[in-house]
Amino acid sequence: MTVSHRTRILWAASLLFIGWPVFTLAENAFAPETDSPQGSVAERRIEAAIQMELKNLKTRTQALEKREMELKTLRTEVDKKLTELEKTRAEVSRLLQRKTAQEAVKAKALSKIYEKMDPANAASVLAGLELELAVEILQNMKVKAAGRILDNLDAKTAARLSTSFPALARD
Repeated sequence: MTVSHRTRILWAASLLFIGWPVFTLAENAFAPETDSPQGSVAERRIEAAIQMELKNLKTRTQALEKREMELKTLRTEVDKKLTELEKTRAEVSRLLQRKTAQEAVKAKALSKIYEKMDPANAASVLAGLELELAVEILQNMKVKAAGRILDNLDAKTAARLSTSFPALARD
């Protein structure tokens, strides 16, 4: 080897050994401080606070999901109850219409019976009936027969039945 070549190698080696600590110091200057007690405690506190907040958020999310499921279940139950209620209401309405129709048939049949009765006897029986039924019976009678029966009633009962005709017709 020549002297110049040897000199170059020595210079490179000396720079390498002398410069190595400088490079290491520069690297450490840009690295985050993990060895300092203040930095690590503060970082641990922040990390713990973040973890606690994440845990709280997860708990809240789970609680909300549980409530949503409960609400869905309740909504389903309410919908079922409403459907049942609608069916029941429709059934009650149908039964009420059927009962009303049966009562109308019954009132017409009674009207025919009262028409054929003696007006005095029909008046005494009619006076003991409920107002609505008595009025319905009179409404289904022929006008002459109803008039004869009203003629045999006392004035107060006849007036009460007569004034109920328009009121029942409006209902």
